[in-house]
Amino acid sequence: MTTAPDPAEITPPTDPAAYGRRRGKPGFAFWAGVVGAVVCVGAGFALAQYLPRLRVDPSSPPPVEAPAMPAAPVETAPAQTFVPAIPAEPVAPPSVDITALEDRIAALEAGQNRAVNAAAAALAAATLADAAERSGPFQPELAALSRLLPTSAEVRALTPYADTGAPSRTTLAGEYDAAAAQAAVAARDPGKRGAVLDQMIHALSSIVTIRRVGDTAGDSPDALLARAGQSVAEGDVEGALKTLRGLPPKAAQAMRPWTTRAQQRVAVDRQVAAIRAVALSDLMASAREPS
Repeated sequence: MTTAPDPAEITPPTDPAAYGRRRGKPGFAFWAGVVGAVVCVGAGFALAQYLPRLRVDPSSPPPVEAPAMPAAPVETAPAQTFVPAIPAEPVAPPSVDITALEDRIAALEAGQNRAVNAAAAALAAATLADAAERSGPFQPELAALSRLLPTSAEVRALTPYADTGAPSRTTLAGEYDAAAAQAAVAARDPGKRGAVLDQMIHALSSIVTIRRVGDTAGDSPDALLARAGQSVAEGDVEGALKTLRGLPPKAAQAMRPWTTRAQQRVAVDRQVAAIRAVALSDLMASAREPS
């Protein structure tokens, strides 16, 4: 058994420096522990702040990613390439072959135009002939032909007859007998100096016409009227007018109303025939042109 030392035997150190050497200064380990403690405290504080934000709620659905939109095509301006200017070469004059070909084409076009105009004029002339053959005006047909043949003298010659027309050959044939009968009576007029018997016969003939229609020989008024009547019946109005020129003055005076109308028909037919001849001639000439 150990006995406690006697308090009297415990003596304090007499040198104060011995106490200082016994405590000593804090070393590297001490400061490293202090720094580690500070780091641990900071890490714990940061973990306490951000840990709730990192927790995931298992009941919430996973986030749905938005579908990616296709990228819009980017229009790029075409690359401009610098092309150096090329000096224009002098244009050579057309060759003889090209000039001849152009002249040939122009001639063909002109020939086609002439053919078309000639055909149109021929058709218009035929239409005018049909209209003028009847007893009636033919102004529209003449106006149409005038546009195609503006310089035709024959077309201008028909202008006085266009508004009224000329009597047809059928109409003239129907009017001839009455006119010829009056001419036959006028041809037998003895005049005031004639014998009384001749005057009585002439007065009776004005009531009952007596004319020899079958006797065509000779140059008597009845013979001339008979031959002219045959010509009219055949459609030869111009020939009838030539025959009637031999009538004596009184008979010719009696026939004047009919002969005036017959002359209108002859004038219209003559101009229409000339127009048709020119139109057909132009049409045939255009058809014979080399293509």
